[in-house]
Order: sequence, then C-alpha cells, then structure tokens
Amino acid sequence: MTETTHGPLPQKAIVTLSDTDLNGGLTALRWRLRGLVMEGVCLVVVDVSDLGQISSTLLAELLDTHRTCRRRGGGVVIRHASRKMTDVLRRTGLDKVFEVEAA
Repeated sequence: MTETTHGPLPQKAIVTLSDTDLNGGLTALRWRLRGLVMEGVCLVVVDVSDLGQISSTLLAELLDTHRTCRRRGGGVVIRHASRKMTDVLRRTGLDKVFEVEAA
C-alpha cells in the first residue's frame, strides 16, 4: 500500500491497493485512511489496478472515508477499476457515490 500527498487545496492522497495489502484484513488500510484524513487530506484516490476484486468490507471502509472527505469538499475516487468492479459499483449504486475511473 503506497500513498502520496500533493498540493495545498484540496489536499490529495493516492493510495495504491493490491491483494497482498489486503490479505491480512483491512485494519492497516483503515488506520492509513484515517491517518490521511486526520492530516487534512480531503480527496483520496484509490488505485485498484492491482486488486482482483472489491469486497463489501473494502467498500464500507471507502464509504466511511468518503463521508468524512465530503464534509471537507472532497471525496474518494476509485481509479483503474476493472470491468467486474465497475459492474459491482453500478449494481450497488455506488458509482453515483464514488467517482469511478475505469481501467
């Protein structure tokens, strides 16, 4: 899991996820996202190009982060979503919540 932070406003972080990052669960990601938000990040771009599938627990964590970021005028962007991920987001209506950038 990697991230970079840029610019004064809106402060943006790019988080790259892989299956290896999430093998042990979402605890590390949860703390990383909360840490970024506490540092003032209001736009989180999550690169899922190295992720095989998007789980409901991952989506719940991203929704929580999105809610916090929205209060600051930002949000969560899901970048490089596979067709399968995009279909899941569309079926659940989350494509209207997150900005989704297809692969």
